[in-house]
Amino acid sequence: MRSSLLWLLALSMGVHAAVEGERGTVRTIPLRSHSLSAPFLDSDMQSRFFDFGGDTIIRADQYVRLTSDRPSQEGWLFSKLPLTATNWEIEVEFKIHGQGNLHGDGMAIWLTKQRGTTGPVFGSTDRFEGLGIFIDTYKNQRPGVVFPYVMAMLGNASVTYDKEHDGKDNEIAGCSARGIRTSSNPTKIRLTYFQETSLKVDLLYKSEHEWTECFETGPLTFPSVAYLGFSAETGELSDNHDIISITTNNKYINKVYNDQGTLTPADSGKGTGRGRGKQFNRQREAGSWKWFLFKVVLFFGVVVGGYVGWTMYRANQRGRF
Repeated sequence: MRSSLLWLLALSMGVHAAVEGERGTVRTIPLRSHSLSAPFLDSDMQSRFFDFGGDTIIRADQYVRLTSDRPSQEGWLFSKLPLTATNWEIEVEFKIHGQGNLHGDGMAIWLTKQRGTTGPVFGSTDRFEGLGIFIDTYKNQRPGVVFPYVMAMLGNASVTYDKEHDGKDNEIAGCSARGIRTSSNPTKIRLTYFQETSLKVDLLYKSEHEWTECFETGPLTFPSVAYLGFSAETGELSDNHDIISITTNNKYINKVYNDQGTLTPADSGKGTGRGRGKQFNRQREAGSWKWFLFKVVLFFGVVVGGYVGWTMYRANQRGRF
């Protein structure tokens, strides 16, 4: 009987989770067209969804190496199809390593209108249109910042990246990531984007399961056609810049309905006025209280039912003897 009581409690929790999911869960849908992992190439020594060029080399069982640990290299990897998801998450495992104490220059993650062109900005073109996330491992003339440094830049096809000052005037947001190059743990970066709210960048390098928030911005607008890309460069100093895996997911937000069964203003795109917003808040608060009371009644109902059942069970057992 005790197991039955536990089963009923678990069932009530499951119902709660399912209903909560219907009221606004973020669901994840894998995007194979923008994901990549070993062996990277098909039987024709090509990638179905990605192009690569410059000094990029691929070792099918290990990595995509954008640059080797040699001076004056530039390499890139770009998706063949644009990323059309409204909300998305991109997780990249990478490794930056090399010989000696001096190293450079760094690598970049792109969501841009341009694709597959070498250039002076971490191995890709300058005056790009879209988003660039830079993992800069060599400090030029930017005081007060600890390197390696991770930063975001939003290009409009006319602004030039300020390489001399490590993008100081171009930066939207950024963070220092000391130890990301020499970490003995897997190194990863995760970009999470919701069109109407924010872009968030997290890093994993301090320990195997410890994500660290780098920064979070407000709403950003990208070109309607934007390709996912990666690039790296070396100058007089050098490093290996390796891509180990790319995992891209579409973040789908379920439509949220109020207690009357109608779509809320937040998802319908209507009713952004102040008065209507207050009305929506009152409806949401009322719905929250109703849902809370329902859960309380359901919980006590399960407990009372279990107690009654247990009492009847004990009475039957005594009657047998």
